[in-house]
Amino acid sequence: MLDSVELSGFPSCTDAISWSSDGELAVAVGDYFQILTPKYGKPEEPTPNATRDWHRIRVKANLFTHSEWPTFLAQDRDAFSIAAEQSNSIVVGLAWSPPGLGKFRRSILAVLTSNLLLSLWEAVGPQKQWTRISIVNHALQSHFEDSKQSESLAFRKGSIRSFTWCEPLKASTLPAGSSFLPAYEGRWGIPLLTVVNDLNEVVIVRPRRSELSEGSLCSHQLHVLAVHPLESEGVNNPHLCSSSLLQNAFKEKERASSASCGPWLVSPLTSPTNSGSAVAMLALVCGTQLRLLNIQVIVGESRLSDLDSYALPVALKEHHWGLLSEKLARLNITGPLKWLYDQPYTELSLVVGIMAGFITISVPANTYSGHDANFDALAVREWPIYNPETEENMGCNERHWEPISAMTTCVDEKNNIRSFGLGTLGGLGLITELRQLRKGNPLQRPRWKHIVEDHQEQFDLDHDLGGNSISRIWGLSSYRNVTAVLFTRHPTDMLEYRVASDDKSTIIFSSELEHDLAASFFVPRISNSQSPLHIQRESALNCVLPGDGDLEPDPDSQRLVHVAICCAITCGKTKSLLTNARKSLERLAVVTGADLSDEMHKYNNESTEIAPRSENQLNGPGGHIFERCDICDAGIGWHSPQEAKCANGHLFTRCGLSFLAIQEPGISKYCSLCHTEYIDEDSLALMHGGRLSRTFSELFEAFDTCLYCGGKFQPAL
Repeated sequence: MLDSVELSGFPSCTDAISWSSDGELAVAVGDYFQILTPKYGKPEEPTPNATRDWHRIRVKANLFTHSEWPTFLAQDRDAFSIAAEQSNSIVVGLAWSPPGLGKFRRSILAVLTSNLLLSLWEAVGPQKQWTRISIVNHALQSHFEDSKQSESLAFRKGSIRSFTWCEPLKASTLPAGSSFLPAYEGRWGIPLLTVVNDLNEVVIVRPRRSELSEGSLCSHQLHVLAVHPLESEGVNNPHLCSSSLLQNAFKEKERASSASCGPWLVSPLTSPTNSGSAVAMLALVCGTQLRLLNIQVIVGESRLSDLDSYALPVALKEHHWGLLSEKLARLNITGPLKWLYDQPYTELSLVVGIMAGFITISVPANTYSGHDANFDALAVREWPIYNPETEENMGCNERHWEPISAMTTCVDEKNNIRSFGLGTLGGLGLITELRQLRKGNPLQRPRWKHIVEDHQEQFDLDHDLGGNSISRIWGLSSYRNVTAVLFTRHPTDMLEYRVASDDKSTIIFSSELEHDLAASFFVPRISNSQSPLHIQRESALNCVLPGDGDLEPDPDSQRLVHVAICCAITCGKTKSLLTNARKSLERLAVVTGADLSDEMHKYNNESTEIAPRSENQLNGPGGHIFERCDICDAGIGWHSPQEAKCANGHLFTRCGLSFLAIQEPGISKYCSLCHTEYIDEDSLALMHGGRLSRTFSELFEAFDTCLYCGGKFQPAL
């Protein structure tokens, strides 16, 4: 099993742990957030205990420059907020973006602090220094600055209370015809961020990675796509008199505390000129009310904007519940929220936290997508939570009053089973399969709860508490059938006093399946057979070789084509690749005038090695297509796709994708799983004025993960 991880400090919010699709854990601890990245061993080595550990990075999140958070005077009574004006700006929420938005197609981290600033963070540089790359509030302020409004109103419009990431809108989700999407957004999807400001306005923001420039390794642009104000629908509290001053005060102070966006469903096209349309449902907890909004996104060609290669109109429409609002009026909705669904999307379920329990709302796909406005068909089931039975309270169904602090879904890809789990601040944990939840079967006790109890018992013995101890669960997150549980341990029936150095949080890892967690998580999923390696390599070579097509005129592209020809001649196995290499070789000789008779001779004789070029050939016609050593200026031959050697014996590593010799320091990136070395196209572009050859750019755009194992890249080992 995986060893537990102990962190210094207490969590500063509920749902304080988030696991990215890249395997990185983020934890909110006070005014810091901590990043835990697994240490992957080499695929050919066994998994020793040393690899069952994490790289830990502790980042202070509340240090802002004056331009990021300017000094402002205390606001008036309506806009005054203790959190924004007087707090130490602790972390009150964090979540990873979908993959593909950050550098090397990784996820970026969104961190919400108590000063109502939402910032985006990313690991930058070879040392993976986490840096704040953007603040979402600035995009809101720029969007609202043209409207005539008071300073207090502008301040509230630019402050963010809650946020959620939408699932990526991928090309596979849209109907056929979305051909003008950029290649990386076609694969990874279009990421959208939903935020709710201090005026209860729902804002859809689209983050995009901008072009590289000198002095800036990475930056992101944020564009506001749509704004929808939430109108107050009254306060569901029978103890408040209708239209009283107290009720009006409650209505003015309602804020959106939780948000969750469901999956995208394809909707019929609204116009022949549109490429595709998709709909998702957004759930919000505003005060003690549940609000539902439909988000409709239309992807089409853009003729007005120079920033985007396509238009992305977004429409927000709020649902009116009808009879369903009467069913929910008696419930004290507190959150959190979680969407549960299977594929195909026939029915979706929304889990909503309430006082001492939760409810599930079953939404048919037609209602979810907005085709059927009959909300009376929605099925609502209430799930009260009871304390577990002990020897002292046998047969007593006592309600558990601690609020729900975490929810998660775990997917068993092998058996196609989705499980739903939750935890409370009282230390209670429950889990069930999605199909059992829909049938109304009772929830079960998860395996991780036993591990939490073991840690709690050890804490009780260490401090001689005599059983007066409790565990509080602050977050749940899942990855590869593994669930991470963040909890703390406390004494009960006494005053709790400790110094700051004694504040500890614990993360444990568990799975409902019978298997070794270390083997399933820390061992990379790499195929050792030769067939996948052979196929992937030839797919990259065919992407470079022009065949009978036009050859790019720039020297870098022609050198890349020559290297691909050498690799195909010495390592190619399929007839189609060799035929393509032969045509490309003839085309390259005609265009450049270089003497390629040696390559043609080796092609016909099926040789496995190509000798380095002489000095006369390097300086003769077409000599720019040959590789030469930067140390001694001698020619570099070809004998292996893994390493290069010049005529004087200098050895270099070849790029795992372009197969060029890597001779310059600081231009490499590495696969985080199999540790294969590649040329970092961004670093190389900065060294060459910000631009790369078209062939080089298209190759690295098409293969933006490891060619051999599919792993994400990292700047250094």
